[in-house]
Amino acid sequence: MNIQIILNNLNAQQLLDAKIKKYTLLTDEKMIEQGALFFVPLGSNKEIKIVIPAPSHQHFLNDESKITYKNLLAQKEIIILK
Repeated sequence: MNIQIILNNLNAQQLLDAKIKKYTLLTDEKMIEQGALFFVPLGSNKEIKIVIPAPSHQHFLNDESKITYKNLLAQKEIIILK
């Protein structure tokens, strides 16, 4: 999915600058963090998942005030899942 389409959907829902509330850390069997998985709403009960791999996820999650959809989509390392 194209980042611009995601941005347009979030902007239409007025969520672009909203704090991300639904995410989880990805850990392996040795309890080592491998990244973070974010759930991004696209409206009408649909959502996509975006992953930030380690160690980039730690930098993104450091400042809680900057954990927004706009800042998430600005990260170079993201992986968009369907």
